[in-house]
Amino acid sequence: MLNEILIPRTLDAVIIALCADYARRAAAIEDGRIPFNVIMEYRFLNYRILNAAMEAAGERDAMSFVNEIGKRRGYVDSETYLSESVYKNRKKEVKENIAKKLSFI
Repeated sequence: MLNEILIPRTLDAVIIALCADYARRAAAIEDGRIPFNVIMEYRFLNYRILNAAMEAAGERDAMSFVNEIGKRRGYVDSETYLSESVYKNRKKEVKENIAKKLSFI
């Protein structure tokens, strides 16, 4: 209930979509065939998302959480070695921190 107050369903869907698109934006940045202003926007989004995940989950697990949020995977299919309660709390913290870093909340 508290999580739904902080992150409404629509905002949660936006965060999931941004995390799901992380790899495509990273590939487009590497490719460099898109306009410079688009590259800068992609870098901004990817930097903020990864930085937020690193702050909440640590460097080792940050990318795993970004991928799992984007692919809507849960604890059972997780790549991390955390207990279920720690995993769920950390994933919630990552989502909230992404929303804060992107100035959504």
